[in-house]
Amino acid sequence: MFRRLLLIVTILSLIAPPAHAQLAVIDPANLIQTTLIAYRMQQHYAELRAENLTVLRMAQGLGNMDRYRIPTIPITSHDPSRWDFGRSWIQGLNSGDATGAAYLSTTLPLLRPTSLPTNLTAAARQAMERQYATIEITDSVAMMGGHQVALARGYHGRLQNAVQSLESDVLNGLTRYHEMTAVLDKISAGELLARRQDMLSNQLLSHALEQMLARGKRLRDTEAATINMQLVTWRDARAVNEAFVAGTGDALRTWRQP
Repeated sequence: MFRRLLLIVTILSLIAPPAHAQLAVIDPANLIQTTLIAYRMQQHYAELRAENLTVLRMAQGLGNMDRYRIPTIPITSHDPSRWDFGRSWIQGLNSGDATGAAYLSTTLPLLRPTSLPTNLTAAARQAMERQYATIEITDSVAMMGGHQVALARGYHGRLQNAVQSLESDVLNGLTRYHEMTAVLDKISAGELLARRQDMLSNQLLSHALEQMLARGKRLRDTEAATINMQLVTWRDARAVNEAFVAGTGDALRTWRQP
């Protein structure tokens, strides 16, 4: 068909009468090139139309998509009204506790080391400061982790609404929801929601790791203190025993009946 059309256009171009000044001049070569471009565009349009019909036929072949709808998983929240003494921080775990005031209101207060013995050695001062640091680190991690959990609870609702909207578009029976551009847009939206979920999961995992690190430091400090006491006992045991025996002997020798 294309060869026949090209042959007719060529013959007409060759037998065309001479053009007068008032008529448009037709270039046979340009006419042939324009005809080829138009034919290729028609072929490309036919291919695109066939692909679109294939996509629509595949979408319609799925039938009713409502069977793929699944209920959402609700996120749980604390009930502060059940508890009397921990209510402030329990509420903070639901709605947030950015400053940590709710957490501190439920923990035992930690006194500041404002007055230390003047004869305290440098080693003893360092040990006390590091024990104090362990408590401060634990408080900081707990306050931030509790606030992050509250943010995750609030973010869950917005994320769930977006997932439900995407589900409605995916399972919609109308044809326009299953065109090629619409399908690509839904794939992009699904990837974006997945990345948001990954970010939220990574934040919660990072706070869980912080809790484990703080707990590990506390256990390490406890074990180090135990080992240090044992080492000091082995090192000074003889001298202490001799001093104790000598002191006891002196006390017995100098003791008099009142």
